[in-house]
Amino acid sequence: MSGLKLTEYVPRPAPGKLGKPIKVRTNFFEVQKLPDIMVHHYDVTVTPDVPPVANRKVFQQFITTYGDTELKGARPVYDGRKNLFSARDLGFDGKTFDITLGGDVHPNPKRPIPVFKLKIKKAATINLEEIHQFLNRKAALSNNILTGIMALDVLIRHQPSMLYATVGRSFFTPEGKSPLSGPLDVWRGFYQSARPTAGKMMINLDISATAFYQSGPLLNIIVKIMNLRGLDDLRRPQTNWQKVEKSIKGLRVTVNHRERSKRPFKIFGLTVKSAKDHKFSLESKDGKAAAQQTSVEAYFKSTYNIKLQFPTLPCVQVGKTACVPLELCSVIEGQRYPKKLDAAQTSDMIKFTCQPPEKRANIIKDGLKILNYDRNEYLKDFGLKISTEMATVNARFCRS
Repeated sequence: MSGLKLTEYVPRPAPGKLGKPIKVRTNFFEVQKLPDIMVHHYDVTVTPDVPPVANRKVFQQFITTYGDTELKGARPVYDGRKNLFSARDLGFDGKTFDITLGGDVHPNPKRPIPVFKLKIKKAATINLEEIHQFLNRKAALSNNILTGIMALDVLIRHQPSMLYATVGRSFFTPEGKSPLSGPLDVWRGFYQSARPTAGKMMINLDISATAFYQSGPLLNIIVKIMNLRGLDDLRRPQTNWQKVEKSIKGLRVTVNHRERSKRPFKIFGLTVKSAKDHKFSLESKDGKAAAQQTSVEAYFKSTYNIKLQFPTLPCVQVGKTACVPLELCSVIEGQRYPKKLDAAQTSDMIKFTCQPPEKRANIIKDGLKILNYDRNEYLKDFGLKISTEMATVNARFCRS
């Protein structure tokens, strides 16, 4: 419940009388049906400690592995950190589950499959009737009510957070993306939050934007980082590989020489030498003959029958000793750019985000189509129904 605090509200002043009364549309959507059920709150601990995006993968695997046997038809929602809410009692006060994440259909026997422990412990039971009482001024704000509102927040964010790239409380989709200078695109995102108002709960839906790396062949990304005209320019000697390494370090890529496996790899850096000159010891297949020195270029030719088009370029390091030629790597979609944008990129971002009210309203409507509240099985399980029409409110037009 970090960030949620009890607040003493001051009385609302009388409505204004100046200007002309008008109606305006807002980016709020009425909760048409707020159930008065008991919501069950659970504390979640994932070991080892990993970021929220990995926590969600662990939770999704938990649903796949144990959903039928442990959840008894419940559809719990999870915030990716410590909080899980369910419209039904899960039937236990505390349990620990072993979760195996196997991202590779044909795992490398030398690389252990990651195993996590997911601990779920009952924390509290919240009666949503208390929110009804609060909205109708029959009860004061309490910790239970704050937790209930947080449960609604987690509920409306759960499905998009499992389907789309998530940054903070916003989720982002590549629909309508626009290129920035360099190897980046700006993606549009949507932010949702449950807000109590006089007599009813409302859902606030707003738009946001952030920069993502462009997906596709890694060489295309490098061409843009170096500000080259095309791939052929890479055949000439280049001197700014340190800039490239700094830019792509940490990116997740797939390799194209293994048709049966699309397991992602993380880039740790670049080799000092080229694929033609970088050599390593290669053991014989039967393990009897002595290991021989071979180059990366020769290895990919003899093992995969791949003739490198750019053997004079360095390789990416995807492990302590493993490296792959640049031309065989593809950048995975949906990776946020965490660094500060330069002046040109900032200018492009401002142009993308500054929209007139009518177009902004249309973008929010597009977000509603993506969210698809009417077909959200988690909302149905909790009995929550949200209007798809923008709420209209009274306003006054005052001439300056």
